[in-house]
Amino acid sequence: MRITKRVRSVVTALAVAAGTFAASAGSGVAAPPPPGRLAAVEIVKASGTVADFESVSATCPGWKVAIGGGAEADFGENPGSGHTLELIQSRPVMDNGAATGWTASAHHLYTQFPLTVTAYAICAATPPGYEVLRSGPAELPEGGAVTLTCPNGKVALGGGGEIPPAYQTSLSKSYPASSSGSGAPDQWVVSGYDTDHSTTTTGYAICADPITDMTVHQYNAPSDDNPYGGLLKCPAGTSVVGGGASANGPWASLFASRPARAAETGSRDGWWTEASDDAWSHSMDLYVMCAQPV
Repeated sequence: MRITKRVRSVVTALAVAAGTFAASAGSGVAAPPPPGRLAAVEIVKASGTVADFESVSATCPGWKVAIGGGAEADFGENPGSGHTLELIQSRPVMDNGAATGWTASAHHLYTQFPLTVTAYAICAATPPGYEVLRSGPAELPEGGAVTLTCPNGKVALGGGGEIPPAYQTSLSKSYPASSSGSGAPDQWVVSGYDTDHSTTTTGYAICADPITDMTVHQYNAPSDDNPYGGLLKCPAGTSVVGGGASANGPWASLFASRPARAAETGSRDGWWTEASDDAWSHSMDLYVMCAQPV
């Protein structure tokens, strides 16, 4: 497991292998996963050239649900500092109480560039105890966050959030947490940035019964670069089943927080993040959730 702080060199490597996320549609009915395990996990992506704030959605095969997901935005140039490129949505698509995929949207400050948005859905057979929590839109002060806690005894497999589309607003945090400060994550935390110093934020948490072999790894990457972030890899022999990011600068804007498969990282699965900030120094907390699906 290692962190890559010089993000531009890793961007090149990731771009070369972008095609490895092609969806495998599947068919039939999923067998229930064994107790404490995840089954039939696959990553589905959808990408489109869209207008500011226009969403792109990735859909799980008909008999699978989303246990997590992520998003990435790009406009063909290095965003540099500030709020040139910002995610507005990275959240589950809901249907009758279940997450059936993942949706993403973004915006940038220079309309002469085409904006490419990619949504990633981490799909699986429905795990026991599966449910999705959604907070009401909350008006948060600068630095505030929405925290959703899974029902007693359940763990958070994934989560996301959204903020209303507006000039210089962005998601800055979406990551797993533990209410006890240690052990399996049972919470999902979401926060955003707005130049008006308060942000209306909606959060989502995807919960299920405990997954016995799931591990959560965290790494803090301080940096003076813009953009900043990196790649946090799963231990050998495990696969990425979730992840998140907390961009910790005072005016941080996430534009990538999404799964990365071994074929594009060059060795092991992981979680890839990028953000920009107006501040001179900042840091990124990266989270990757790993397991051995059956």
